[in-house]
Amino acid sequence: MRSLVVLVMAFFIGTAFTGVAAVRSVHAQQQEQAQKPAQTLARLMKPWPVESRDSGGVLLLSDSPEYLAEYGILYSDVINGDARVFYYHVNVMDRPGKLAVVVENMGSRRTQVVVERSAMPEPDPNYLQVGKNTQISYMRIPQPERKIPLEPGSRNLLHPLMGAELVEPQSLVSGMYDISASEPVKVSVVFCPARSNPLDFVQHARVLPKDKVALRGTFKGMNRTISAKSAYDPQRDGLVYIPLGDDEYDRYKHGVDATDGSQAVNYGNYGVMYRLELPTMGSQPVQVMLTPLGGVYAGAVRVEEDRQLAKVVHNPTGRLFFGDVTPANLELHLGKNVILTSDFELSHMGSYKPNRNFALQYSPPGASNLPVLLILAPDNR
Repeated sequence: MRSLVVLVMAFFIGTAFTGVAAVRSVHAQQQEQAQKPAQTLARLMKPWPVESRDSGGVLLLSDSPEYLAEYGILYSDVINGDARVFYYHVNVMDRPGKLAVVVENMGSRRTQVVVERSAMPEPDPNYLQVGKNTQISYMRIPQPERKIPLEPGSRNLLHPLMGAELVEPQSLVSGMYDISASEPVKVSVVFCPARSNPLDFVQHARVLPKDKVALRGTFKGMNRTISAKSAYDPQRDGLVYIPLGDDEYDRYKHGVDATDGSQAVNYGNYGVMYRLELPTMGSQPVQVMLTPLGGVYAGAVRVEEDRQLAKVVHNPTGRLFFGDVTPANLELHLGKNVILTSDFELSHMGSYKPNRNFALQYSPPGASNLPVLLILAPDNR
């Protein structure tokens, strides 16, 4: 799942897309600016000032070991209140297995685990497809609420299909669940043999050692709100951008691996739910775009207008992924003025009338590369 070729680490593959655009340092373009001042000015992008705050319950991230060569417990911790579970694993064994999330009531009173929002696409060898499908499913709200009753000491599956669905060799399995409980509940992500019952398996299984990247842990504040410090006026402000997933302007979350007490870092903030509050003003429509800086990318964003009118937009639309033509050696100066060029690819998320309540919901998709830039631009069409 991890990526970040430009600013962090690399992940997976790609093949092509349409509608290119990108970014280069202003300093690297000084000569070109002198030759074509009017054209360059039209492509100048400025960083848009924002502020960030985290809130909500805990995020349980299970992505280590990412490649499963044996059966066992992949991650486990006890929650009490709101939580999100995000898992991402590939079966590299020569036989199928089951990946399940087991919930166990550790309290002395009867409780129930409430599933408020979820995504569990079918396992597939196409990692980008699974990562994108997870985001598309999760962004579809409202979703019917499910309740899982638990007597003291009892266990159950977070989803009934987890007891039957098989993860074939070389297939990726991923899922994202928002849950809550009023009593202490142990949440365990397990990988067991195809003929095993996960509820029995978890009782005697051992916790598997994490891999070198160690992308697992529990992180406080599972939601992040990024708010623009002022309303965006396309005629006045021109092109602006907001970096996401770069660990400089959008910091990675730090937490604890509950299986051994070690410190954990969520490289990429996978499983974190972002809400970008971007009020707009003026008389000109606003184009909203996204461009990946680290390589191939396949995800989805929920666009909200006035909190009532909302839609899910695929990134990109009409194709599985984009970003594969992004130059790996492009020098960027995030946080400074940069030049929009034809080196990077854009996903156009639509044109919208000015709206004081305009907002996006976004979460970094598994199998995709980070960081990305969210771009606001005047719609001159």
